[in-house]
Amino acid sequence: MDFENIKADILEIYPKWKALGSTYDDEKYSEIYEGCVRDLIISYCESKGYEVEGYPFQKRILGATEEYYDEDYFCYERNLKYLDVLASTHDDVFEILYFYSKTFWPDQVGSQDEYRNYILENIKSNSYDIEF
Repeated sequence: MDFENIKADILEIYPKWKALGSTYDDEKYSEIYEGCVRDLIISYCESKGYEVEGYPFQKRILGATEEYYDEDYFCYERNLKYLDVLASTHDDVFEILYFYSKTFWPDQVGSQDEYRNYILENIKSNSYDIEF
């Protein structure tokens, strides 16, 4: 799995996401498509062996013996924090997240510098309200 494959997958998912309306069902499908993209990016990061404070690899191993690290531990917020922390330290992850965000929300995402500052501020303030 490489950057170009992820980019192609994002571009394949985007028109389906964009075509959705604003009904309750559309909102749910929107979340599913966005989740698919996040899962692709997480899979990419895992294939590279990227880890943050033992997340996700060591935490999965601990999950075999400790209830705390059950499937609820691997939640949306923790995955977002994982991706943001990786984006702050790995240029390839930053590029993928920026491409995804700029593709799906072009009016809300500015320059790469602005996006990097946004990520760094989220990390600094722990806007995810979660720890690894």
